Amino acid sequence: MTQYQWQLAEQPDPATTQQLSQTLAVPPFLATLLWQRGIKNKPDYEAFVHPDISRLHDPFALHDMDKAVARILEAIEQDQKITIYGDYDVDGLTSSSIMLETLQSLGAEPDVFIPDRFTDGYGPNAEVYTYLQKTGTQLVITVDNGVAGAAVIDPAQAAGMDVVVTDHHELPETLPHAVAVVHPRHPEGHYPFGDLSGAGVAFKVATALLGEPPLESIDLAALGTIADLVKLTDENRIIAQLGLKMIQTQPRVGLAAILKEAGVAPETVNETTVGFVIGPRLNALGRMGDANPGVTLLTTFEEDVAAELAQQVGKLNQERQGLVSKIAQEALTMAQTPENQAAKTLLLASKGWHEGVVGIVASKVVEATGKPTLIMNIADNGVTAKGSGRSIEAYHLFNALEPAKDKMVHFGGHHMAVGLTAKTAELSAIHAQMEAAASTMLKTVPKPALPIAARLEVGDLTLEHYELIRQLAPFGQGNPEPTFSVRPQVVQNVKPIGKENAHLRFQIDQGVNVIGFGFGSAAATLAEAQAIKLAVQLDQNTWQGNTSLQLMLKDYAVKQPQVVDWRMPTVDGSQFKAQRNYVFFDAKVKQQFEHQFSFGGPTMLAEQVTTSLADAVLVDLPKDRGQLVTVMQHIQLPVTVMFYGAPSRLVAMPTRSEFGAVLHFLKAHPGFDKHHIPAIAKAVHLTVHQVILAIQVFFELDFVTIEGAFISPVTAPAKKPLQTAKAYVAREAFLTLARQLQTMPRVQLETMLVTEHSDSEVGS
Repeated sequence: MTQYQWQLAEQPDPATTQQLSQTLAVPPFLATLLWQRGIKNKPDYEAFVHPDISRLHDPFALHDMDKAVARILEAIEQDQKITIYGDYDVDGLTSSSIMLETLQSLGAEPDVFIPDRFTDGYGPNAEVYTYLQKTGTQLVITVDNGVAGAAVIDPAQAAGMDVVVTDHHELPETLPHAVAVVHPRHPEGHYPFGDLSGAGVAFKVATALLGEPPLESIDLAALGTIADLVKLTDENRIIAQLGLKMIQTQPRVGLAAILKEAGVAPETVNETTVGFVIGPRLNALGRMGDANPGVTLLTTFEEDVAAELAQQVGKLNQERQGLVSKIAQEALTMAQTPENQAAKTLLLASKGWHEGVVGIVASKVVEATGKPTLIMNIADNGVTAKGSGRSIEAYHLFNALEPAKDKMVHFGGHHMAVGLTAKTAELSAIHAQMEAAASTMLKTVPKPALPIAARLEVGDLTLEHYELIRQLAPFGQGNPEPTFSVRPQVVQNVKPIGKENAHLRFQIDQGVNVIGFGFGSAAATLAEAQAIKLAVQLDQNTWQGNTSLQLMLKDYAVKQPQVVDWRMPTVDGSQFKAQRNYVFFDAKVKQQFEHQFSFGGPTMLAEQVTTSLADAVLVDLPKDRGQLVTVMQHIQLPVTVMFYGAPSRLVAMPTRSEFGAVLHFLKAHPGFDKHHIPAIAKAVHLTVHQVILAIQVFFELDFVTIEGAFISPVTAPAKKPLQTAKAYVAREAFLTLARQLQTMPRVQLETMLVTEHSDSEVGS
């Protein structure tokens, strides 16, 4: 089953592709991807692939920028105490660092305050602002926060401490009465690009203060921009492109230390490195405790200081990963209870869950279950709970919970994420509100869309095409990395990898490697698939100096096998642990196996299957094709097959001479007691079953008579071919069927069984 609804992007016609290819002097493959991004002429192409700092917008077009600059410069000139009030995530740390470096270059010596996630919370904190004022701060410059802090900022202003707000978050109805509110989407402003990050806004303030863009800080602006998942379009793209290039060629001391600790070569850094290496390490500071060392790490010029801090950050990140893994496992176990499985949303709460990682855990639960989820840590006193929520596209989490905000102590968020604190006694009511909202929002939930840039042939999967795709980077919101569909003819070497086999590696045609993060559970499905379609992104892998193409799996669609093959030479009982319906054709085999093994599901005889049966396992061999056809009439596909046959049931048909040996023995022993048949078997070197078959054939053909327990040969019987006896025909047919069912390749076996299934449906 696919996780997404694949949507093929509009494709230019061949003539358009060829024309654009010639105009831009690029291969048709790249021309198609550019056309899909609206890049259809040379100037747009040059602007897209070649960043130019001169194309950044005028920072004074931002609302209140002139007021902000005037007040900051005044504070510097008058040697007033300035405090930069930041935030504990990557965007907040980079924003704070940009502002710090800028003010220091202007001669100021500002303080930096990074709030504690657990004691201060996000944004302006009244107690902290009071403390700052008492300790002499005359000007607070907020970065990556403040726009929603009117309740704290307005009293501070009234008490004589000025505040300049620089922020990019959602605008509330009531804005603070600060000296200046610099925000790209300010309702009274007219800035041409509204999707700057906090670091982007800080970079614009720095540009206005300095009279030119501070290129020495553009790497920090890039980190904040990429990590905060804002749109990588317009000037964000320029910032990200130039900032990444700086990290690749001239990484600042702190970033170089982080990369060294992570084992990443600076020249390989891209947006993925920010998202999965640098970002998580810096975020770990705020999630696990004090984030202030993050500013030191990003701004220090001392290599030994940077190395020590990078080691600390790396260890904290490992601790964070361990906590996330532990709590996620506990939360997912809770999600499997009957009541939670029946619910459309989840509210999972427990004591001892680290509040710094509950948002990450919520994301993992949503990913695993597809359900909007709140993860709540219950305080030690059991009275309150604090946590985070994550959602899916179809469910506006903030709107869903807002009717219950009177039951919460704190609440905030947006479409896909919320944070809240509530009394533990109110959690049931809060979850009830989530469920009530789900009854309308999730009435019909389509699969999320997965845009497919193009359908590729396996021959199109090349390093050359990967390198062309990288010309479109950095990828992110507004400029997604292209995903392609491909139909390989070969899927081989499918192996789960990683901790707990959570991930997947396999190969397709021409030995191309595919990596699927989070797809470990799909190993058996992919290995058994008859036909498969993959949604992949092109990547590269370098190992021991050799670079090769690698595909990153995003989704897959398979033609599910209608027959699952569990055929093995022997039975050890492990096959019976699954929760299936086990169907036996032979009552004796059923009785034997029930005595010998434990079954994870019910056992039954084929003749008892008279209504539709799903999850069926055909354990042993049918006595004839008719019995197989009859049971297949009621089996829902897919069906699992074992077709076990005891060796004694599968001995070969006696040869003509062996039939003759049995008859010769009976002629030599008229009135032979059938209870002593093993003596015949021993004398003629056959099995008991073979001898019994021979006697049945002889009886049918009037070669012998059976009176009670005694077998006697008929004198001068009429000559008849052995093959005319029903017992002979039945045995021959059974052996042929058994051979087919046990040795036929799975694909051919499926064709046979599906035909039997279809034929039985037609006849019913």
